[in-house]
Amino acid sequence: MMEKESAIVRGQSAVVVVTPHTGTLVPPDLLVHPAWEAVNGRLSDPGGRALGAAARKRGITCISAALHPCVIDLNVAANNTALSQRLNRLGLCRTHTSRGEALYLPGAEPSEADVQRRIEEHWKPFHASILAELSRLRETHDNVLMLVSHAGAWLSPYRTQLGAVDCNFSTNHGASSNRAIVSAMTRAAQALEHSWVVNGSAADAFTAQRYGRPECGVHVIELEVAGRWRRELELAQRNAHSDAESDALIAKILSAAESALDGMAAPRVTGDLFRDLLDACLD
Repeated sequence: MMEKESAIVRGQSAVVVVTPHTGTLVPPDLLVHPAWEAVNGRLSDPGGRALGAAARKRGITCISAALHPCVIDLNVAANNTALSQRLNRLGLCRTHTSRGEALYLPGAEPSEADVQRRIEEHWKPFHASILAELSRLRETHDNVLMLVSHAGAWLSPYRTQLGAVDCNFSTNHGASSNRAIVSAMTRAAQALEHSWVVNGSAADAFTAQRYGRPECGVHVIELEVAGRWRRELELAQRNAHSDAESDALIAKILSAAESALDGMAAPRVTGDLFRDLLDACLD
């Protein structure tokens, strides 16, 4: 079941890359609704696809979704329910695309039971995989970093991309990661003349909030690629060729993160870290 819906490539680096918004597949039962035909195969996060490809080349663990995030958004909390029974633009199972297009015929929007089924079949296994990989890597590294690429702003029906910053880093207002890791990554972005911001409009995104335990050696940084960098990646992927500048930037960001982790002291806090994470994320 889940094996067909997400991909896990295991490495030994202290970094794990997670791409919850790179899925493009729409289940057959949803394709009976005409609007889903245009969504099927549509990529929401070109930055995540490029980051995942670079991670796999470097032997970095990568966990990637296969389902389109409009089917179920793996980067929001499982209790993020609909705004109303007939409108859910921001929650787990969207009823509209980022362009404002209705995905369901009137009266055919997903019920609470439909949403819960998707949580059990897709959301929970995906996050169980994340916890398993963090646990595995934490056994061999004093500090690990989960770098989460997402397209939260792009998926929002209220998005605005004009003049957007290229690299949007989020650390739950500084609570989910050691500052040294963030500084190393932003310096890498700046060196290749890409704009960046830390803790902008998406500072308190789900994975940073729930997984970040820097005092216990688990650091989480979320990254949304937008602006000029997103446009460059879209063009390169549309033309089925690699963007050398983007490849170099991603390699530098990953290398900077690994170097920062290598230079950090072992955490002093002890306790049942993964029981705590399990309670925070899956219960």
